[in-house]
Amino acid sequence: MDRIREFINDYLYQILIGLVSVIVIFMFVIGGMFISRGGQSGSHDDQAVIESAGSTSEMASTASSTVPDQPKQVASGSNQQMYVDVKGAVKNPGVYQVSANMRVVDAIELAGGYNRSADKKKINLAQKLTDQQVIYVPIRGEKATPVTSTRSPATSETPADGAAQSATASEESTAGSSAQINLNTADKTKLQELTGIGDKKADQIIAYRQAHGQFKNIEELKEVPGFGDKTFANLKSSICV
Repeated sequence: MDRIREFINDYLYQILIGLVSVIVIFMFVIGGMFISRGGQSGSHDDQAVIESAGSTSEMASTASSTVPDQPKQVASGSNQQMYVDVKGAVKNPGVYQVSANMRVVDAIELAGGYNRSADKKKINLAQKLTDQQVIYVPIRGEKATPVTSTRSPATSETPADGAAQSATASEESTAGSSAQINLNTADKTKLQELTGIGDKKADQIIAYRQAHGQFKNIEELKEVPGFGDKTFANLKSSICV
């Protein structure tokens, strides 16, 4: 009987060990499957994140490419058209288109330059050009001729001849050449700088100016008491209005 019991116990022990082994193996298999599935799931998640990031980047790139370019600002006045009228002793008088940074010397060059009779000494070549400006190059021997003038739209009529144009420009000019004295603006001291004009004659010019207003032209000086044709002839190259 003892041997039978020992046999039975040994048999049951072996069965129990076999069951434990099967259970352990089964648990290892099940754990491996879960681990494998977990790795695959993580891989799919990572791929989804990468694809999502790529899609977002592509959308951003597409949106950026569809944004219209901002218009480039154009410098103010860069396309402004200006015209000047070049007259007098030049080879090709006429109206010429110029730019804002050009000067009188450029306008004269556009008109072909001076002709043989031009008086170059009375031209301010460095003066800047403005729209509707009249540039008159005088002929040698002309008196009290301004360098240039700017015509306003209300008084833009072209003079009928050179003498009328010279007179109109003379009224618009604020000053003559640096060597001339303006009869309308000079004070007593300045008037006495003229040849043959002393204290008394300077007072007479000022008194006439106060009584009759500004001189319309230099010839009007002969109407001042004490100023005749001879005195005027000596002064006409040194005065202006």
